[in-house]
Amino acid sequence: MLRIAKISITQFKNYEAANFSFERVTGICGLNGVGKTNLLDAIYYCCLTRSFFSNTDQSNEQQGKTGFRLQSVFELNGESKEVTVIYRGDRKSTRLNSSH
Repeated sequence: MLRIAKISITQFKNYEAANFSFERVTGICGLNGVGKTNLLDAIYYCCLTRSFFSNTDQSNEQQGKTGFRLQSVFELNGESKEVTVIYRGDRKSTRLNSSH
């Protein structure tokens, strides 16, 4: 089964910079407006390279910033898969198991 192990978010929606690690997630909780849905959208973006909510990549940039970066690690059958998505201006790149 594929599961997310961790994600690093930079300038994506309301996140300037954040890191999350997941072991056995049963729920994501927090006050209204702290970014629970944006975290889920960042995970979705790493899987499908698009937002569930936004039609354009530019609308996912943090307000006042240009571009964003999502770096995630998924585990499948005991093997790690790193997915990195970088959006700058009108260019988007997606990498699998590649370091920068």
